[in-house]
Amino acid sequence: MGKYINALHPALTLLAFFLFGVTGGHSLAWEVPEKVPGDYEGKWYGIHCPDVPKNEIVGLVDGEEAFPRQTIIDSWGYKAKPIEEVKDLLPETFFNMCSHPEDWGDIRINETAYIPIDKWPGEHRRLMAEATKNNLGTARLDEKGHIANYKNGVPFPGSTNGLEIAWNFVYSRISADELLNRFYLAVVDKTGHTRYMVGEVASLAWKGRLHGENVPCLEPNPKNYDNFFSFGFKSPYDLKGLVGTTHRYDCADKEDDQWLFLPQIRRVRRMSTAQRWDKCPGGVDITYDGTLGFAGKPTNYEWKYLGRKTLLCSHNGKAQLQEIKGKPGGAICDQWYQRVDCILLEYAPKIPAPISKAVMYLDPELYCCYYVEFYDTRARPYLFYAHAFVVSTDGYAGPCGFFVSDVQRIHSSHNYGYEVSLDAKARDINPEFFQMSALQKRFPSR
Repeated sequence: MGKYINALHPALTLLAFFLFGVTGGHSLAWEVPEKVPGDYEGKWYGIHCPDVPKNEIVGLVDGEEAFPRQTIIDSWGYKAKPIEEVKDLLPETFFNMCSHPEDWGDIRINETAYIPIDKWPGEHRRLMAEATKNNLGTARLDEKGHIANYKNGVPFPGSTNGLEIAWNFVYSRISADELLNRFYLAVVDKTGHTRYMVGEVASLAWKGRLHGENVPCLEPNPKNYDNFFSFGFKSPYDLKGLVGTTHRYDCADKEDDQWLFLPQIRRVRRMSTAQRWDKCPGGVDITYDGTLGFAGKPTNYEWKYLGRKTLLCSHNGKAQLQEIKGKPGGAICDQWYQRVDCILLEYAPKIPAPISKAVMYLDPELYCCYYVEFYDTRARPYLFYAHAFVVSTDGYAGPCGFFVSDVQRIHSSHNYGYEVSLDAKARDINPEFFQMSALQKRFPSR
């Protein structure tokens, strides 16, 4: 058995970690190879980033995977049945990737039994269900489409209104309220050249809280904040000391306060709404508003409910970080999948963007995003994201595999989280943490 690392949210890359947080309890313990970096025994994938210190990735045990032993019912793709058999059970973009291992690497789809959320352990799902029931019918949308009278829980359970579903996603809280996560990114081009980045991300939810003393809101909150999030890089050399912080307001008319410190010029730069579709630093395929499916303000977009479709999705996935060395198809190349009756939700930007629309595939109860397909301004497939979720013994769900790709360039950016802190107080995850001056001290530049 391999050693274990903490990682509830490898998908909480860069600025999108505001969607999730953590308070109290346990993180997931990810199985890793005995040799780090290295391959899993007998597998075609592993953990290959040379910049992750062994003392950080090995032996950090703080919690358990809820469902580590699942029976594989059937498999398709690499060394399994023809992938064509499940063409109708995968998004078209993902099916095309699985069909071209010469471009993306070897990918296998393993089906296991769907585990209903009422069978999940821990108190988190109970708290979420109670909050949803207790606040049923209280949340509403104002004339601008912004949410009002929201406390916590799912604001509009069972809705078929596109904008209401978008708010369900925003406040899905599949994790909790604060988080500090260490991660590495692998950026891979079609030739196999790989660039690694090591960093840290943090988030704090002001509203919609479920845990601790400050429920449902963190107070006092005179500026009406909704959430804070930040990121910083430790390597490589040219990104060392680059930090960003975003303060989001609970207001349709007030845009985010977002700043970046650029070590190359030793300056702090304020970002505008027009830059929400810029790709994040380091040559990655992740955009600020596109992360984890959607990380923007719902009122900046038009929303449409497209119906339901049964797909193979990683609802209760496998706790394993799966990087394919030299190929852009890693992160989810040997995952566990279950049949889920997904919500199809389309959004189109009202702000400047290089996309015409995106289609999200959401869980009908958790409202997490399994897949998202982005189309360029000529309506061609452009970006594709896929997330594999794993359940902890406390009932949290976090994306284990975070696959992000530019299908036009055959290029990908994968996030691999190798340590997460659930003890927000011990790590000083408070509003002061997210000030630029504090972040610059935490991430000294070269």
